[in-house]
Amino acid sequence: MIFIFCFLFFNFFNAFGQFYPINYNKYPFINQELNNLQIYGHKTWNRFFEKLDKQYKDGDKNINIVHFGGSHIQADIWSNRMRENFQHSLPYNNAGRGFFFPFSLINSNSSHVIKTSHSGKWEGFRNSVNYHRGPFGLTGARAELLDDSSIINIWYNNPKNSYNSFQEIDLFFEDSITNYEIRTILDSSIKIKTKKFNGYIKYKFSSPVDSLSFLIKKKENLESKFYFFGFRLDNNKNGISYHSIGVNGASVPSYLRCEFLEKQLSLIIPDLVIFSIGINDAYEEGFSKDFYFKNYDSLIQIVQKVNPNTAILFTTNNDSYYKKEYPNKRVFQAREVMFELTKNKSFAVWDMFEIMGGLNSIKKWETYRLAKEDLIHLNYKGYNLMADLLFEAIIKSYKNHTNKRG
Repeated sequence: MIFIFCFLFFNFFNAFGQFYPINYNKYPFINQELNNLQIYGHKTWNRFFEKLDKQYKDGDKNINIVHFGGSHIQADIWSNRMRENFQHSLPYNNAGRGFFFPFSLINSNSSHVIKTSHSGKWEGFRNSVNYHRGPFGLTGARAELLDDSSIINIWYNNPKNSYNSFQEIDLFFEDSITNYEIRTILDSSIKIKTKKFNGYIKYKFSSPVDSLSFLIKKKENLESKFYFFGFRLDNNKNGISYHSIGVNGASVPSYLRCEFLEKQLSLIIPDLVIFSIGINDAYEEGFSKDFYFKNYDSLIQIVQKVNPNTAILFTTNNDSYYKKEYPNKRVFQAREVMFELTKNKSFAVWDMFEIMGGLNSIKKWETYRLAKEDLIHLNYKGYNLMADLLFEAIIKSYKNHTNKRG
């Protein structure tokens, strides 16, 4: 097994350097020479690269990557491409999908990879909406059951191989007076082990599945509340899990509203946290660099409390337009804060703004059919390209680390 890992490892990375090679000639506005991580804290990053190296060579590590953001991440295009790049680059690398909230449950856009449907009526709440009350968990969203019962169906869209399955699932919830029954609906040939914890239930299946359903039903006709905070999908194997944490409209303060963020984050102990929060902060006319810095510092403290050795990466905001009329130059202020935090706290930064072409480059991305007409968001093709650029930058730094180490 070790020989197979080593052979595939060197063959893959020496030949291609990344999973989806980028044709820079096709996109002349991208600053290829800038596509690098700027690392100011080598201690935590060396630890991450060494663990990644061990996993790629021997396949005996569990690595958790958590990617925070707003609408760029909720759609799970950028983050899913990153997940594919990390997990599919070599065999035996897929440890699971990670945390997942079925946003269709609250009438919002959800992942194109994992689909859900439901019966019954739910009310949705998001950490990005100021008048939406908590509590919120790590996923930043919550659904409240309004009917006496509901069935939630979850399945992989067009499953093609073993990557599109899971063998464990955690269901996160709050039952105000323990008045709800939660039951799985699954093929009777599959055995299920269930273990209850404070705030979630863990289900282990005797074999991998690509779909299942949950019945949530009120036991007695009593005044009670049932809150649902999402799932965690796991393969019960060594490898890499890429947790996509994004909510439409989310800013840094949005995640500071998540009461259960630290508790749920501690279940996975992240090895790498990628912060892509800022496009919504900088969109506000009253944007304050000082508040942006303080809020990010508070969020960082939560992450470091869970794992002081977490490697942390900032991705600067993409170029965007304000109300489709003029370039949003507050991107420069947000960028300055990210660089200041990176240098002061020994983190790393990936300068997405300059790499994509700098000020007004979003117009070029739109011309090349990589961005939407709102001049804020990318489209499917654009997010995949952005993910490939980021993955290439991470792998280049990883290879530099392994080359220096010999």
